[in-house]
Amino acid sequence: SKETNQRLLTCLDWARPVTKDSVVLDLGSGHGGISHELAVRFGCKVIGVNISPEQNKMNLEEAEKLGVKELVNVVLCNFNEGLPAEWTDKFTHIVSCEVLCHAANKTQLFAELQRVMVPGAPFSFTDIMGADGADEKVLKDFTDRNATTKMARPSEYADILKDSGFKQVSFIDFSPHLVHYFQSMVDQINKHSDDMKSEGVSQAYLDKWMESLTSRVDIQREHSVFAWGIFTCRLEGPIF
Repeated sequence: SKETNQRLLTCLDWARPVTKDSVVLDLGSGHGGISHELAVRFGCKVIGVNISPEQNKMNLEEAEKLGVKELVNVVLCNFNEGLPAEWTDKFTHIVSCEVLCHAANKTQLFAELQRVMVPGAPFSFTDIMGADGADEKVLKDFTDRNATTKMARPSEYADILKDSGFKQVSFIDFSPHLVHYFQSMVDQINKHSDDMKSEGVSQAYLDKWMESLTSRVDIQREHSVFAWGIFTCRLEGPIF
C-alpha cells in the first residue's frame, strides 16, 4: 500500500538522507510503486531489479505517466543469480518490499547487496515472516501453497544482518496489522473482481488468490504465526 511505501521510505531517508544525487536500488521492484514514489518524492535516480518482463514494462509506462521516466529504470534480473558485475559500489541506498521471502540464500544475497553499496549506504525492507515461536507445521502448510522458501523469523533476520556486517540493525514490528491487512485485500478483490476480469484477469487466478488470502486471515487470527514489519540497517561509513 502507499502507506507502507511512505513509512518504508521514511525509514530509508532517516538512516541516510535521500537526495536528488542518490542512486537507489529497488530490489524486486514489481510494478514499480516504490521506484515511482522515490523518484517523485526525492527526485533521485532509481534502478529496479525484477524477474517479470510484463511488470517491468508496466513500471516504465507508469513512470512516464508520472513524469519521472528519466529517473526510473529497471533491469530484468533474478537476484538469486547475482546482480550485474558492473554494479560494484554503485548504490547509495537499497530498498525492498515483500520480496526477500523469495531469496534462496539470504546470507549470500546480503553479501551481494553489500558489494553494490557505497560505504554508509542504508538498506530498508519489509517482508512477510514467520513469527518467532510460530507453529512450524502451520507455516509449512502455507509455504507449500505459495511461491516462498522457508519463512525467516524477525530474530533470524536480525542475526543474519548483524553477522553479515550491517550496523544499526532495527526492526519496527507491525505484526498486529496483518489480520486487518489480509482481510482488506480480500475485501478489495470482492469489490473489484468484475473490473479485474474486464482487464484480463482470469476467474481461476482470482479464485486461487482469494483462497490464499482467506487462508492467511484464518491462520493469522487463530495462530498468529506470521510477522511483518520494517527492517533498517547500514553499512559502516558516513551518514551524509
